[in-house]
Amino acid sequence: MATNPYFRKTVRSEQTLIDDLSIEVIKIHGYDMIYLPRTLVREDELFGEDRSPSRFSSGTEIEMLVESVDGFEGDGEIFARFGLEIKHNIILLVSKTRFEQELACHNLTEPREGDLLYFPISNGFFEIDFVERHSPFFQLSKINTFKLTCSAFRYTGENFNTGWSKLDGLTSDHRTKLQKLTLGTGVGNYIEGEIVVQGDGSTISALVQEWNSSSKILEVSGVTGTFQFSGYPVFGVSSGAEYLLGNTAEQTNTEIVPGFNNDNLGFERENLIDFTDTDPFSQGDL
Repeated sequence: MATNPYFRKTVRSEQTLIDDLSIEVIKIHGYDMIYLPRTLVREDELFGEDRSPSRFSSGTEIEMLVESVDGFEGDGEIFARFGLEIKHNIILLVSKTRFEQELACHNLTEPREGDLLYFPISNGFFEIDFVERHSPFFQLSKINTFKLTCSAFRYTGENFNTGWSKLDGLTSDHRTKLQKLTLGTGVGNYIEGEIVVQGDGSTISALVQEWNSSSKILEVSGVTGTFQFSGYPVFGVSSGAEYLLGNTAEQTNTEIVPGFNNDNLGFERENLIDFTDTDPFSQGDL
C-alpha cells in the first residue's frame, strides 16, 4: 500500500519553519563558540593526517548548543602510565544553515573531524572527533543540524595565529617566541644556548637557538629589547662571535615548542628501573 498522498513531507514552508526554530533554540540556549579550521602542513595522503604540526590561522565565532548538559562525558581525569590525562568529551549541536553562512569564507559546508572549537565556559579547546550528519534523520526530508562529538584537545606543537588574542594566548605556556635574524659581515660562530647582546651597555639581549654559518641566519628566543638595523654588531658572550645586523637584514617571528628534557631528567632521578640486575626475571636463580 502506498503512502498517504494527502500528507507531504517536503513542504518548503514547513521545512523552513523547523530550520528557523532550530536556529532560534540554539541562539537562546547555546554558547558562542569559535570554530578553528585546521590547515595541514605536510599531509599524509595514506593515513589522512599531518606529518608536521598543523596550523590554525583563523577563527570564526558561531553559536552551538551543548547537548551533554549533565557535564563533561568521557573518563574524566585519570592517572595513566605517563601521568595525569584529562579525557573530557562533549556533544554539541550546530545549525546547518548557520554553519554554511558563517564558514562560507573558508569554503566549508559542514564541520570537519580534526578542526578545533574554543569552549568559553571551560576556557579551553575541543577537537572534533566525529560529525553526525544525519541527526535527526531527514526530519521533513531535510537535515537541519550537525551533531559534533568532541574531546579535550591535546597540544602537540600546533601553530596558533588566529588573530584572537585570547585563543593564541592559551598555548603561550607551551610556546616560545623565536626571532630569525639575517646577519651581515662578521667573524666567529655562535654557540647554541649562549647569550647574544647588541648595542652599548648590552641593553638588547637574546638566547641563541640555532646558528647557520653558511646562510648567516641566527635564530634567537627570549629577546629583551628590540634589535636595531643600524649597523650595530650582534655579539656572542661565550663564543666571541660578532656580526653586523644591517639595514637589509630580515627579522621574522615564528614559534618553537620547548623540549621535554626537564621531564625526562625528573624520571631519571627516580631510578625507577634497576639496570644493575643481570636477570630480573629469574627470581634469584642466576
